[in-house]
Amino acid sequence: MWHSGNDQLREFHYYNEDGVFIGKSEGCLPQQDLFDQAHYVFDNDSDIVKNLDLLAIANRKLKNLRQKLIDVPMKDINRIMELNDEIVQLESSIEQMKKQPAGPEQGFTQVQAG
Repeated sequence: MWHSGNDQLREFHYYNEDGVFIGKSEGCLPQQDLFDQAHYVFDNDSDIVKNLDLLAIANRKLKNLRQKLIDVPMKDINRIMELNDEIVQLESSIEQMKKQPAGPEQGFTQVQAG
């Protein structure tokens, strides 16, 4: 994960959910209105600035972990505890991901699926 704290001028490319180009901007941070509309945002170095698919993947993984937890027999308390820990960690990561794309004024962050 990285944060851009420098004043380096960058070019940002914005795409909708279908991958259709919807605009570009230049500056130290992404343009707020385009950033809010975009599903994907890349900078001129092809670094991912925003990718809502990662959030969808994490939510799907959380759903699957919860189902696994339900399917574990009560006598397997160690497995229940392991799955519960994984769920707590993933929920925390999802909350962080939800907060990060809130706006470029806070700096932009590359998020990786776990």
